[in-house]
Parts: sequence; C-alpha cells; structure tokens
Amino acid sequence: MAHQLRGIEAATERFDLAEGPLWDDRAGLARWVDIREGRVLSAALDGDRLVDIREVQLGETVGAVALAEDGGVLVAAARRLAAISPDGVVSFGPDLIRADQPSRFNDGGVDPQGRFLVGTAPLGDATGSEVLLRVSEGGGVETIRTGLKLSNGIGWSPDGGTIYHIDTYVPTLSSHSYGPGAFDTDEPWVPIVADFPGNPDGLRVDSEGMLWVAMFSGSCVVRYSPDGRELERVTLDAQQPTCPGFVGPKFDRLLITSGIEHLPAEQTLPADGGLFIADPGVTGVPMNRWAGSTVTPTWTA
Repeated sequence: MAHQLRGIEAATERFDLAEGPLWDDRAGLARWVDIREGRVLSAALDGDRLVDIREVQLGETVGAVALAEDGGVLVAAARRLAAISPDGVVSFGPDLIRADQPSRFNDGGVDPQGRFLVGTAPLGDATGSEVLLRVSEGGGVETIRTGLKLSNGIGWSPDGGTIYHIDTYVPTLSSHSYGPGAFDTDEPWVPIVADFPGNPDGLRVDSEGMLWVAMFSGSCVVRYSPDGRELERVTLDAQQPTCPGFVGPKFDRLLITSGIEHLPAEQTLPADGGLFIADPGVTGVPMNRWAGSTVTPTWTA
C-alpha cells in the first residue's frame, strides 16, 4: 500500500487552469501559469502560503513557464515562444506549430543542456498528430516525438540520461534515453505506467529519481518509481490537479496546481482551481535553465 499524504490549500485565489509550478531559486519565487487566461504568475512562499501573487498577461494561452540563465523566463505561448526579460520586457518569437495544425503549446521544460522541450495539445478532438519539439538556445527547432494525442508532463532523471514524457489521452507515461547529442527518434519510447487513478498530467522528478505525476480528475498526485511502482500518493480536495513542483529554498515542499476547466458549476468543489502545498519527505532539484537570452532573443536579434 502506497504511503498517503495530504495537500493543504496554499492560497485563497482560484484559477481556471493553473499549471507548471516551479521554484526560481535565484529570485526566491514560485512560478506557474494559468493556461487559458494567458497569465504568467509568481509568488513568495511564506510558511504554507503563497503571498504577493503577481502576474504578466500575455494575451494568449500559455502552456508553461521556464527559467532562463539570464534571470528572465521563457514561456510556451499559444503557438510560439515568448521571452520575459528580467526587466519585464516581453518578446514573441515566430509561430512554431504548422499553420494547418489546430493545436496550441502545452507543457514544456528545459533539458540539462539548456534546450527547451515543448509539446502540443489539440484544440478540438484528439487526432494523434501532436508533437514534442526541442528548441535550441539559437532558435533551432527539431521534432523529437510524433503521433501524440496530448503531449503533457516532461522530466529528466537526475543524471540527465533518461527523459520521461506523458501522453494524457493514451494514457501513458514513457521513458527514452537522453543526452547532449542528436535525439534517436528510431529508438522506441518505453511505457512505464499505463493504468492511472485519473488522467496523467504534469510531472516532476525528485532528487531520488522518482516521478511525481498529477492526476487530473483523480484528486491526487502519485509518486512512481522509474519502473512504474506506486510509492506514495498525495490526496487533495480538488478534482483536477494539474502539476506538482518542488518549491522553497530547500526544494522540500510540493506545490500542486489545479483547475476548474470542464467542471460544471454545480459539480465544482470549493477548493477546485486552488493551489496546494504538501510535505513530500523528499527534495526536488533546481530546475534547468534556458541557455538562450530573454533580453535579446535570437528571433529579435
């Protein structure tokens, strides 16, 4: 039987579809997004509470936020990337999704080499034509996975030798070898988990190499071993958890986002769309940072 934990509310504000929490260790802030509202958010952590919540509004959907080496942040906007400089200046890059593809960018993350990986989600019915892209610091784009239904959580093993990726609509959590060189698209992805207590959404990897996966419509976050064994479960008073993230100066708190998307008003619980904090008993690791510039991005040079 997996060890049971419980998350408690960390803020009074409710969000439409909060996602992708992470800790900016240089700024001492938690960061996350509200996807459909186009909000890039940040807050300080005071005990069990997020305080002084601030936002940048991009005016289009935002799938993920990532840290950059220069102190700014990189954002997966609707169909393009956006950079927010340390001074708050917003720059948009070109569309990176095919013009005939009815998709938007969804979850993303930075690999150990400073490249940004971001996947797509369908705007309508799932057709199995979503992709996972990798963007270099110079703006070069390569496709490293195709045939997806809804690209979601992305993470790496502590040694950087394995990438983990979720396709929510299959559903499956898979692994693949990873390194600084070219990605071997001929090597098959290996399914780790295919039976979930909910719809697998965002994920994070802890310092022990275990995977924490949010279960949208499952009211929980599950910790898995790399071979797919359930080790722990964090239960929540929200029906649609979207992603966990290790926060705090010691990366020892687990911040969990949630949303109210698709929930009829009469079925919405008071805590749906809230932010939650838990003590996982294990630490995370600092997030990798985008190697490109947010002050003078390649696409605006």
